[in-house]
Amino acid sequence: MQRSDREVIEALKAGEPWALDYFYRANAEKVLSWAIRLGGPYVDAEDVAQDVFAVALRKIHQFRGDARISTWLFAITRNLISNARRKATLRRWVGLDTLPELPNPGSAPDEEVQTLRRRRAIQLALERLGAKPREVLVLMDMEGRTAPEVSNMLGVPTGTVYSRLHYARKAFATALEREGLGRKELFGSVAVARGDA
Repeated sequence: MQRSDREVIEALKAGEPWALDYFYRANAEKVLSWAIRLGGPYVDAEDVAQDVFAVALRKIHQFRGDARISTWLFAITRNLISNARRKATLRRWVGLDTLPELPNPGSAPDEEVQTLRRRRAIQLALERLGAKPREVLVLMDMEGRTAPEVSNMLGVPTGTVYSRLHYARKAFATALEREGLGRKELFGSVAVARGDA
């Protein structure tokens, strides 16, 4: 049964038993997707996603309902990703983290390994973008959100969203080429990043 944002938030504030499970199930995939795409290979996306829900539940009484739940969760995710990326940078700098390599499947890799390699290349290409263009590219091109919706989520004018998207698409195409994916594969990369391919 579909429930409105207001109904879910009020039920969470009242401690209704169904509300927590509904809130998590309705938003978990979306939050994890943001954490993966915005965080990059050095950030533990599952930990960040869990932290997003912990923060949201801790601050649920502060949520006034002025924005949609997804907008509020995205703001929390952005903040936690920013913190996690700073920590990951420090860990790499002191040599505590290394980027995991995919196993070498031999001379004839199967389709699954090829898809994994493409996803890794796409994630590395996303990593080459700054945080602001990456956010716009993920929300608009990979999630299919509208410019006004992204404008609301990021708290910037719609014109700024389009400007960032223009820059992000050009930078992403260049980054894909650096990772061995040609410009002609740009739109296919969106399907791979979404998990459609």
